Formats: sequence, structure tokens, C-alpha cells
Amino acid sequence: MWGLLGKIVVQTLIISGIIFVLLVVVELLYLKFSGFFERVLIKNRRLQYILGALLGSIPGCTGVFAMDALYMAGFVGFGGIVAATVSTFGDEAFILLGQMAMPDTVIKPSTVAALFAALFVLGIVAGYLADWYAKLTKLKFCERCLIEKHPQIIESAPKVHFWRHFWKEHILNHIVKKHMLNIILWLFASLLVVKVLGNAFDIKTIVAHNKVIVLLSAAAIGILPISGPNVMFITMFSQGILPFSVILTNSIVQDGHGLLPIIGFSVEDAVKIKVFNILFGLAVGFILMAFGL
Repeated sequence: MWGLLGKIVVQTLIISGIIFVLLVVVELLYLKFSGFFERVLIKNRRLQYILGALLGSIPGCTGVFAMDALYMAGFVGFGGIVAATVSTFGDEAFILLGQMAMPDTVIKPSTVAALFAALFVLGIVAGYLADWYAKLTKLKFCERCLIEKHPQIIESAPKVHFWRHFWKEHILNHIVKKHMLNIILWLFASLLVVKVLGNAFDIKTIVAHNKVIVLLSAAAIGILPISGPNVMFITMFSQGILPFSVILTNSIVQDGHGLLPIIGFSVEDAVKIKVFNILFGLAVGFILMAFGL
């Protein structure tokens, strides 16, 4: 038992270390280049879908948060925010990449690339369908309000100020306090549960005979506006237990913390976004499952 726990602890620490490095890199890159997206403000709805899918494809929550701000300020519409929430994988993207680096994983780089590419394309498709449905049914949305921008870093400040700010606000206060502890705990719990269940039951056989229930469960868990519970599906997927259709459905429906700003802005809008994502995710999942994926 202690040997099993030791292996799980080591695996958790290795994956968490990889995740931490990726979080820091993405945070830094986003700080440097986020202004690019804000300068190219979009009135063309088709470009909104592409922008939403691009921002959603950024691992973590920063890209979706940027799209949230554009949505609440009225710069992008229903289709744009749907494109972002469908294409995002939240913090689970980092966990998937971390799992891929482990020696016992069955995940190949080509599989991860296919998952991200599928989410990007489906984000664009979902954005178009969302606007089409909203126009067809004349959906009403909350009135937009311009969001006040507070510059995070003064461009002319010495580099030492930038790095001090980055260390305190982005690494300590954001990555460490808001993400890493939650990721480590859920990752450890998921690895432990999957390992214990795997020793007690033939999980692959159980999943194979209950694919529809598992797919519905993946969508149901994805409704929660948090990242943790979805780690279980990534862990099972990385060990070859879950089919591609299930992990893709969970990825489409869930958006990590990405919907929280919208919930604070308008619960009604958040519900409409989530309901559309659930229906879209289930439709995609069942189609792929019908083809044996």
C-alpha cells in the first residue's frame, strides 16, 4: 500500500512540476502579447469565432477570461464567447500535457494534437451555430457594459519592476495560490482512485459496456464551473480507459473557471452558454461514439 502511495506521490509531483512550468510560460507569453488581440477588435462575426477559438485554445483560463471581457464589453457576441468556451480545456490542458510526459501513459503527441485541433475547429463551428440559433429563436442577452481596464504593468518601468510584479502577482498570487494546490490535490486524488479501482475492477470492460452512461457523466461533470473533477477523465484517458468521444465531450462542455466572470456578469447569459455547450458536446460525442471513436 505504501509503495503504491509513494509511486502516486512521485507521479503527482512530476506532473505538477511540468504543469507549473507550463503555467508560468503561458502567463508570461500572454502578458507580452495580449495587447495584440485587443488592438485587433473584431466586428466581423466570423473573425469572432476564430478569435474565440484561438483564445480558448490557450491552456489555462487567461484566454477565456480575455474573451469574457470582450463579451461583457459588447465587442463580441454570443457566438464568440461560445467559440471560446467550447475550444477551451482550462487547466486540464496542462494536466494532459503533464500526463503525456509520464512513461506509463498511452497518450501520444498525435492524440493530444488531434484533441486540440478538434476543439479549435468545433469551437468555430459552435460559434456559428450559436449565433444562428440565437437569431432564429431571438434569444435575449444581458445589456453589455464597458469594463474598466487597469494596466497590470507599466511599459516604461524598469525590467526589475516587471519581474517583481510577475513573481508576486502572477506566480505567487495567481498560479500558486489559485491553481497549483487545487491541481495537486485533484491530480493525486484522481491517480489514487483510478489506481485503486483498476486493481479492484476491470474498469476498461465496465466503461466499454457503459459508454453512453460514461459519456453522459462526462458532460454532467463538465457543467461544474471548476477544473478539479474533470481531472478524473484525463487520468482515465491517459491510461487508455476512456474513448476519444468521452474526453472530447467533457472538453467541450467544461470550461474550467472560464465561465465564472460571465456568471458574475449575468447568470442568465451563463446558463444559455452552458446549455448550448451541453447540447453541442453531447451531439458531437454521440456522433463520434456511433463511429466507434
